[in-house]
Amino acid sequence: MPASIYADVIDSRALEQPETLLPTLGETARRLNQVFAPALAVPFAVDFGDELRGALDDPVQAPLCVSVMREALAPMQVRVGVAFGASAEDAFTEAKKGDRLVHFMGTGEAGDLLLNALCRMVDPLVRSRTPKQWEAVAAMRAAGDAKGAAQRLGISRQGLVARLKGAHWKAVEDADATIAAYLAMALPAS
Repeated sequence: MPASIYADVIDSRALEQPETLLPTLGETARRLNQVFAPALAVPFAVDFGDELRGALDDPVQAPLCVSVMREALAPMQVRVGVAFGASAEDAFTEAKKGDRLVHFMGTGEAGDLLLNALCRMVDPLVRSRTPKQWEAVAAMRAAGDAKGAAQRLGISRQGLVARLKGAHWKAVEDADATIAAYLAMALPAS
């Protein structure tokens, strides 16, 4: 069952440098298409100037895809609807109604309730990240280890660890892994 993903940059019309939005979204779509190429059902593309849309054949990749998207767009915040056999736009609308960053739909009533409760707990952790913390998270994802991430940023390992701790990186990564594990167990294999 594919995972449809619909994302919108929050307050995109109030950005200090709105001319950077479209190129940043285009680069984010290219990055998502490259990173998730083996799992793509529909390539990611920019829509209406501040939205990203795409779909993954492997729904277990959806939480990681949302995190990679967030990191690529940071410090801009993005709201995302993720749907399995349902409408990603409807999932997005639910996220917007509840002022949440992510909303999952299509895992069944109990599954949706569980996943969205977890997302509500993670939202404040993601919203509170500073630009430096976002840099540390992105460097960690790109390098794969603390030593490489610290070198990329030109800071000490201790400085990197402090930024990651402030970003609640481990808690957010654990939540993504938990959601992916749930999806692997709950959704029918494609």
